Amino acid sequence: MELNAREVKDILSFYQEEKLRLNAKLKHVDAMLRKLQGNNVDSESGVLLTRTGTKAKKRGPKSVWGKFILEQLAKAQRPMTYKELMDIAMETHGYDKSKFSNVRASILNSAFRLRAIAGKVTTIGELGKKEKFLVSTTWLNQKGQLPKAHIKWLKETMNFTPERVDMSSIPVAKYEEDLVG
Repeated sequence: MELNAREVKDILSFYQEEKLRLNAKLKHVDAMLRKLQGNNVDSESGVLLTRTGTKAKKRGPKSVWGKFILEQLAKAQRPMTYKELMDIAMETHGYDKSKFSNVRASILNSAFRLRAIAGKVTTIGELGKKEKFLVSTTWLNQKGQLPKAHIKWLKETMNFTPERVDMSSIPVAKYEEDLVG
């Protein structure tokens, strides 16, 4: 079968329109099935959906402190204490000592959100010790262990032997913007 350029263009146009039409129809069918079954989570990504079937977005401003915590962990490439993060924040932003309680509260709140809602960080501890270290969940393997380099650094520098993290306790992101970045 030999086609000239115009025929190829017409056929290509027809199939692109068909694809758009069928995708729209499939999206409608998915939305109706989801409504009828009462599902509000996307089957592929596990992201929260609105009533119309679109991906839900977080409301309100994004936390600058959450971004700060993730940046500092990525920059240091090692576990960090809350105190370390607070000291870096005070120094980086040029705050005086009177602002320490505000910075402390902001970092603790943001770390909680990153840990309990977004699942981007978690804390590691040692049996019998109060001190905890923040670590990125991307550093942990399936068994909940840190890489050997991190364990070695904690042991040699901080005299700290971390316990294994229960990976089932780490929450799954509810919003699409939590999956990236």
